[in-house]
Amino acid sequence: MVQTVTRKDVLTSGAPESTDVPAAPAGPLKRWLSLGVRVAVVVAIAAGMVWSVVDQWPQVRSTWLGLAWQSVVLSVLAALAGMVANTMAWRAAVRDLEHRVSVPAALRICLVGQLGKYIPGSVWAYVLQVELSRRAGLPRARAFLATLVSLGLGVTAALGLGLLSLPALRDAAGGGDSTYADSVRVALWIVAALFPVALVCAVPRVLTALVQLALRVLRRPPLEHRLTWPGVSRVVGWSALGYALFGVHLWLLANAQATPGMEGLLRSVGSFAIAMTVGMFAFLSPSGLGVREAVLVAALAPFLEGNGGVGAAMGIALASRLIFTIADVLAAGLAALSGVRQLRRAAPAEAATTSAG
Repeated sequence: MVQTVTRKDVLTSGAPESTDVPAAPAGPLKRWLSLGVRVAVVVAIAAGMVWSVVDQWPQVRSTWLGLAWQSVVLSVLAALAGMVANTMAWRAAVRDLEHRVSVPAALRICLVGQLGKYIPGSVWAYVLQVELSRRAGLPRARAFLATLVSLGLGVTAALGLGLLSLPALRDAAGGGDSTYADSVRVALWIVAALFPVALVCAVPRVLTALVQLALRVLRRPPLEHRLTWPGVSRVVGWSALGYALFGVHLWLLANAQATPGMEGLLRSVGSFAIAMTVGMFAFLSPSGLGVREAVLVAALAPFLEGNGGVGAAMGIALASRLIFTIADVLAAGLAALSGVRQLRRAAPAEAATTSAG
């Protein structure tokens, strides 16, 4: 009897669902090359992270040592929570693309995959994410599209939140330090150009057409169902929550140096959302290094005029990046550890099944 599969649900715990014929075992040369590539990627990520910390430490040292440990801990927790929210946004995109991934598997894919951003070139995090998705049982084409959909809708959410800080950034673009003013002007032009396009592309009918076009280009079967308003809303909602938590992370650091209050919280959320979005366009800079800080400094400096001004704002922006590096390592480590534990639990069951067979 031939069974027709119309909607494929992939993997909820770790074992991939596949109807493909098993591939022939890889030869020794291919295995060694694969191992060499993995080692090179790990070394490149580690080198990027170490360089990021060492390069920033002289500038951030005084600010970092002046932060209360409670502010640092809460800031790390807010950053971690934002990363989890972004993972849920990616998972929601996968679901609307007719596949399912469990929460633990999605956390491993996204939190470990995001370490690729420490390699110069903005694409490596997404390449690593797609590769981890394939190993989890998700077809490469669907993983790639889920990443693009969650990224595009995330930009829509970020630009919407960015409206909260536009007045402050507009004032910063009109004067002050020329370096920061120029960077902020570029950021504002990017926001002005992207936001209308992002809103149109977030309409499910338009987004479905774009996805179908991408599938034709990739020579993969088309979607059997259109993307839905509930699905798009889930992705945008989780993304907005993630960016809001990142803004809280920044506000906690600024609040340790001054008293920005509710206005500062809204400005921190909006400016961080814009800063991360603009940082995506710094293709050669690891994780948007430099570009992100310029926007944050412009947004924070007015609150810190009596506490060091631009210098203090730069210190907080760099402290924020260091905290993100710590949060990235913690998140990836915890996600990878959960995967190892799952494999250890699954091994005895597989062995028992094999012996029984």
